Amino acid sequence: MKQRLILLIFVITGLVSYAETSTGHPRLAQQLREMVVENPDSVLTILDSAEAVNADGLLPFRIALLRGLAYNEKRMFSLVERYAMEALNSDSIYRYPNEKLNALTLLSCAQGFYGNYQKSIETAIDAINLARQQGNKPGELNILTTMAKTSFDMGHRKQGYEYLGQILAFEKDATTARELANISAAYGVKIIELYAEDKYDEALQEGYKRLALIDRIDQVGGAPDGFTDQQRAYAYARIASCAQKAGKIREARDAYDKFLSTTYGQSVIGRSYITDYLMEAGQWRTVLDFTRPLFPLFTQSDTINDDFRSLLVSNAKAQYGLGNYKEGYSLIERAAAIQDSLYLREKNSKAQELATVFSLNEKELELQKSRAESQRKHTMMIAAIGIGVLVLVILLILLLQYRRTVRRNRIAAQQIDELQTQREKLLAAKKEIRTDIPSGENEFQKIEQKIREDRIFTNPDLNRDSLAEACGVSRGKIMQLIQENTGLTPNDYINKLRVEYSILLIKQHPEWTIDAIAEGAGYIRRATYYSHFNKLYGMTPAQYRKNSTHQSPLT
Repeated sequence: MKQRLILLIFVITGLVSYAETSTGHPRLAQQLREMVVENPDSVLTILDSAEAVNADGLLPFRIALLRGLAYNEKRMFSLVERYAMEALNSDSIYRYPNEKLNALTLLSCAQGFYGNYQKSIETAIDAINLARQQGNKPGELNILTTMAKTSFDMGHRKQGYEYLGQILAFEKDATTARELANISAAYGVKIIELYAEDKYDEALQEGYKRLALIDRIDQVGGAPDGFTDQQRAYAYARIASCAQKAGKIREARDAYDKFLSTTYGQSVIGRSYITDYLMEAGQWRTVLDFTRPLFPLFTQSDTINDDFRSLLVSNAKAQYGLGNYKEGYSLIERAAAIQDSLYLREKNSKAQELATVFSLNEKELELQKSRAESQRKHTMMIAAIGIGVLVLVILLILLLQYRRTVRRNRIAAQQIDELQTQREKLLAAKKEIRTDIPSGENEFQKIEQKIREDRIFTNPDLNRDSLAEACGVSRGKIMQLIQENTGLTPNDYINKLRVEYSILLIKQHPEWTIDAIAEGAGYIRRATYYSHFNKLYGMTPAQYRKNSTHQSPLT
C-alpha cells in the first residue's frame, strides 16, 4: 500500500494548495477544481463543452491546467505532461504567477513518474525559484515535497531526507492551514521511507509529530471539510504498523482503536490503510472483513494494477493464516498472473495514451470546424499530418527507450553475475584462516564463514542479539567486528547477504515466484526485498531474473 498512500497524500495536499493559491478564477474553474478528484471524466466533459461555447473567464491555459489535473487523477501522465506544457506555453499564464507555479509543479510530477528524473528536478528548481520570488511559501513546500519523492525514487535517499528536512524545519513558523497541510504530507513521506528501512521507532516518533501538527491545522482553521479527519486516519494507521513492528503491542492496539474512531477509518477505502497493521498483528479474519468490500470496486474496472495485486496477496496471507491453504494458493496464483501482466501493461500504456491523444485531437478538429467551417478541409489535413508525425515520433521515442532499458538491464545483470562469481572465489579463498593478518580480521572471517555456511541470515526474525548468540560472541563484539571489517551496520550487512543469497535462489529455482525468493532469503515483506535489491544493484529482482543468462555453479 506504500505507493498508493504516497499518491493519495500528494493528491490531497496538492489540490488544497492548487485551489487556494490561485487568484481571480471564474466560479466555474473553482467548481471544477473541487470536483476533479472524484469525477475527473465529468470535468473533462464539462471542459469540452465550455471550450466549445467559449465560456467566459475560462482562459486557454486554465482549461489546459484543469485537463492536466483530471488526467493526473486518471494516472495518464503523458497527457498530464502535455497539458502542463500547453499551459506554460500560453502567454496569458505569465500574468498569473501562482498559476504558472501550479503548472510547473504538475509538470515536474509527471516527468518524475516516467523516470525523467533529471527533467523533473530541473522543472522543480524553476518552480522553487518562482515560489520564492512570489513569497508563496505553501507552493515552495509543495514542490520541495515533490523533489524529495523524486530523490527517493532515484535512490538518492540522503538528498530526499535533506529536502524533507527543509520542509519540516519550517513547521515552527507555519501559520496557515495550507502551509501545515504541506508539512503533514512531508511527514507522511518520511514515515513511509523510514518504515521501508525498518527504522520503526524513528518512524513512530515522526507519526506522533504528525498528529500534533494535525491538531494545529484544526486550531488554525481553513482546511477543507474532512481533511484533518483523513490525515489523522493516515497517521494512526502508520503508527499502528510501526508500533507493532517495534514490538509495542499495546501502543499499536491503541493507535488502531483511534484509527477506527475516525470517520475516514470507517469508510471502505479508508480501512484499506490499516491492513498492514492487521497483517502484522495476525488478525487474519479482520483483514478479510476489511478488504472484502474492495473487490467489487476493483472488478468494476481494470484489475491489472499493483493495488489489486497487493489486495490479492494480503488476502492470500490472511487465508494461509487461517489455515485455508487452497484459497490462499488460488489468490497467490491470481496475484502472480497480474504481476506478469503488469510488465506488458507498462509497455502498452503509452500506446493507450496515444489513442486518447488521437481522440483529443479529433475533438479539437471538431471544435475548429464549428468555429470556422470555411477552413475545415485545410485544417483537418494539417491536423491529420501533425497527428501522424506526432504518433510516429512518440512511437520512435518509445522504441528507443525500451531498447535502451533492455540493454541497460542486460548489461547490469551480466555485471551482477560476474560480481557474484568473483565473490564466490573470494569466499572460497578466505576459508583458510591466515596468520599474517590482524586477529580482528581473522575473527571476523570465522564469524562470516559461519553466517554464510549456516545461512543464519535467512531467519526472518534475526536481530542483533540472536545474531550474536548464533556466532558465539557478545552483541557489542559482533557490531564492532561487522562495522570495522565491512563499514556497514549489522542490519545493512545482513540485508546485503540476503540479497546476494536471493541471486543464488533465482538461478537455482527459476520456477519460484519473487515472493518465494524473498521468503527464502529471509524477507517477510516483498517491498522490503525489492527496496534492498534495487538499492544494491540498481534494478528489480524480476528485471535481473529476466536478463540473467547463466546458472550458478553452486549446488
